[in-house]
Amino acid sequence: MKQRRLICAGVITVALLVLTQFAEAQRAQFEDQRTGRFILGGGLGLQANTPDGTAFAFGFGGDYYLTQGFSIGPLFQFGFTGDLFQFAFSGQAKYTFDLKEIPALKPHVEAGVGVIYADLDLSRGRSEHDTSFLFPLGIGAEYRLTNSISVDNTFLFNLTDLDVRDKHFFFTWLVGLRYRF
Repeated sequence: MKQRRLICAGVITVALLVLTQFAEAQRAQFEDQRTGRFILGGGLGLQANTPDGTAFAFGFGGDYYLTQGFSIGPLFQFGFTGDLFQFAFSGQAKYTFDLKEIPALKPHVEAGVGVIYADLDLSRGRSEHDTSFLFPLGIGAEYRLTNSISVDNTFLFNLTDLDVRDKHFFFTWLVGLRYRF
């Protein structure tokens, strides 16, 4: 009986040591430099308050890190319903925060400027379409799964001046993956 307890205590000690070393390796893995790196990502989600209500959303973009926290890059947003096609392109500036307590979690804020095109099909073959400026403002966070792959969650508040049903803002929520080069 004593021998069984001793073996059990030994196995638990070894398991704790292995897990501690794994945690330290994960910490070192997530503390590497982003400066000069490019990250490409895409996601699926929803757009609310579009000219046709809530739309299915697809977005993709990239970030080139000029410093450890500051990056610039393009953002493409697509919105679809049965009657609406919406496409937006913007150049974004993003600041990513490093959290010492949770090194794999990277919250960010972003802002950009661009253009949007919306085409809404109306009844009897008529349609409304317009092109306007776009100012996307966003917050989000990514969680690094591996050294090169992260899960991303982004919420964007998009200001615009579309004449299609006089919509001047819409929201985009995207969940997806990001790949680090």
